[in-house]
Amino acid sequence: MKLPASPCVLGCIIFAFVTPHALAEQPIYITPYIGYTFSNQIKDENGIKIQPGNDPHFAMAVETNVEPGRVGLFLSHQATEMKGIEGDGSFTYLHFQSSLRYEAKTKLGAFFGASLGASFVDADWSENSVLFSGGLFGGAEYRVHKNAKIVFEGRWLANFIDSHTTAICHLPAGNQTCHIIVDSKILSQVQTNIGVSFSF
Repeated sequence: MKLPASPCVLGCIIFAFVTPHALAEQPIYITPYIGYTFSNQIKDENGIKIQPGNDPHFAMAVETNVEPGRVGLFLSHQATEMKGIEGDGSFTYLHFQSSLRYEAKTKLGAFFGASLGASFVDADWSENSVLFSGGLFGGAEYRVHKNAKIVFEGRWLANFIDSHTTAICHLPAGNQTCHIIVDSKILSQVQTNIGVSFSF
């Protein structure tokens, strides 16, 4: 899977500015994830249900401490095939996020937070390539080393779009075309993630 250039470059630029300050003042946490994304349905103008495939993704969070929690960046990429029409595409999220942390036991902790940023949609069926998006997330972490934790996370991501926007698509049978419309102004995805968080 190949990340689009724009979010990668933007993420690297922000990371380059944030990291020196974070390292000077607070520890930095880098958490690579793998997971699975579940998408809600969209439909064409005739009511035919179309759904981005439920597919695996990879992600990364870079954070630092701001009591009583953390702030940082979240980057996620999912390549997906559409069900009901021809073609494929990808969703890439670049979000600023903030979370509260709770230490339940010596090795066990929990967290809950929110994120805000942009979604980069690379697909023939999408009229808009950049969408405003936000999300909520939460999970648990288990310390396996003083500088490493296993992280289990659930994340809801909402893409805000104009419900009147349409895009051209192609049906699998023949050369028929269709117009995609969205059920509402929010195209939602839910992620389940597992990762390892390293602190420096």
